[in-house]
Amino acid sequence: MKSTIIITIVFVTMVHTKAQSPLKDNNSTGLDLNSINAENVDIVRQLLNQETIIRMTLVKNVHTLMKDMLSLQEKLAEAEVEISSLKKSTDSELTDLKNEVMLLKLENGLLRNITNVHEEELENLNIKLENVSNTLADIKIEVRFSSLTLLNLNTRTFEMEKEIEEVARSVGNVKVELTDIDQKKSAAISILKKKRSFYLIIENALNVNSSMDNFQSALRLSEMEQLKLSAAVSSLELLRANLTNHDHDQATKVAFTAGVTSSNKSWRSGVLVFDKVIFSIGSGYNPSTGVFTAPIEGNYVFYVSAMEFSNHYLGVFIDKNGKHQVKLIGDSSAQFQTGTNMVILSLNRGDAVWVNHNSKGGVGYYSESIPVTTFSGFLI
Repeated sequence: MKSTIIITIVFVTMVHTKAQSPLKDNNSTGLDLNSINAENVDIVRQLLNQETIIRMTLVKNVHTLMKDMLSLQEKLAEAEVEISSLKKSTDSELTDLKNEVMLLKLENGLLRNITNVHEEELENLNIKLENVSNTLADIKIEVRFSSLTLLNLNTRTFEMEKEIEEVARSVGNVKVELTDIDQKKSAAISILKKKRSFYLIIENALNVNSSMDNFQSALRLSEMEQLKLSAAVSSLELLRANLTNHDHDQATKVAFTAGVTSSNKSWRSGVLVFDKVIFSIGSGYNPSTGVFTAPIEGNYVFYVSAMEFSNHYLGVFIDKNGKHQVKLIGDSSAQFQTGTNMVILSLNRGDAVWVNHNSKGGVGYYSESIPVTTFSGFLI
């Protein structure tokens, strides 16, 4: 359509140019209508017809353009409606997305808080697991000590049974010897009585001076034999008393002193084992487990001296059957502080006493080849 308009404008311009043509003398003459011949009329008609056709074409094109404009406007209106609806939907979607983003941010914050809580719980669980592992280690150590104690008890029981059998045999032998001694004593006494009665008869029967000397010498000999028999009986009685007192003293004497001969920087739980026995009687202390087991019933005195390692705080208990009795402390205000304590305990046969670590008692202890940290006890 644009090309048709351009052609029409060019054609009209050309006709107008031909109608007004310049002259040589610079004078222009207008179109003389009277001189128009039939040929020019035909041309004009053709031009008018072409103009009419062009106008009709232009009108048609204008109508077409109007229709196109209307359709475009309708389409634009529809597009605007669609755009507005899209904007609305987009706005609603954006609002929903913003709300979802806000919700996600809130959920992310909550998840972070939950994660922090879970991390704290995990840390607490790790701490609890470490405590449980330490407790299990302590339990394992105590079980090991208990098993060793049971083994030592079994061994000691077996040894005591053997000792009891040997003591029973020795007591039986002593009883047999005492029976023989009593029999010999009674026999010697009867013999002496018979000899004394015989010598009295002889003394009464013989009044001769010559035989009196012989009789007196025989009497002196019999008196010497009687003194020897009395001395033998007295020595046997003394031997029996000594044997009885020795057995009684050995059964009632219980005492021990033990120590550790090296320092330990990491000891923090369980029983403190004094592995070097300096003195022991009565077989009550076990250096493998650090536990004293009362062999007989009675009142016992226990004393502990423990030195803390460098500036490490040290705290221990003296326990009876797993219950704390007294506590001693080596303070960390200065290096190598010594804590001591003593207790008197009434024990039944089989009761156990040991030195146990305080749960807040720090780490390690100090000792040397000649023990500094020691554990002692005795029966009173």
